[in-house]
Amino acid sequence: MPIQLRTMLALAASFSAVLTAEVAAAQTSAEPEGRPVNSGFALQTSLVSTPLMIGDDFSGFPSFEGGLSFGYKYDRFVFGVGFDFSNWSETEDFRVTDPSTGNEVLGERTTTSYSFIVAPELQVAIARSADRRAELFGVVSVGLGTWDSVTTVDPDINPQPEPLDDVLRLRVRWRLAPGVRYWVHPHVAMSLVTGISGNYRIISPDSSTDNGEMIL
Repeated sequence: MPIQLRTMLALAASFSAVLTAEVAAAQTSAEPEGRPVNSGFALQTSLVSTPLMIGDDFSGFPSFEGGLSFGYKYDRFVFGVGFDFSNWSETEDFRVTDPSTGNEVLGERTTTSYSFIVAPELQVAIARSADRRAELFGVVSVGLGTWDSVTTVDPDINPQPEPLDDVLRLRVRWRLAPGVRYWVHPHVAMSLVTGISGNYRIISPDSSTDNGEMIL
């Protein structure tokens, strides 16, 4: 066999051995599939339950909210910004006098409200599974957002022109809660959170109306 051919075969065999060793080492040191990154970008969706709410500024506030947060994960800590969305409605009966007949009429008023919050937050993993995909964590956040509501009346006996709405409506909310989280991707997690929340509203200018209706 020519010397050049034997040299080429030896080099090819050496390269194959080195490549095989590198692949084996990479497979050995690779983290389990789906395991969250130790540090890096983190995206999280959440369903939040609030069985205990401090402050009665938002009576009828829903017990569940949906949220989305973006942040940076470092080991057990996630620093980020959360966005919470909620929509709820309340219905109440009332009696009002029909001006055309003088009779008392039973009506129904429905108020539909929505809220949007932006809240910086800190999450800390308290306990984790062996592969670190399932976690028990705690979260603390303080946020500021807006809210609004629309009221419809049935029957609308005395329709009034809608006034120009120049009212500033702000919502301040803090939350302290535990939760459970599962990482479906190294950078993406889904979570359930339940805990204590405080809600306060700021309305400027403040206004109230009196239509002579008696709420039942």
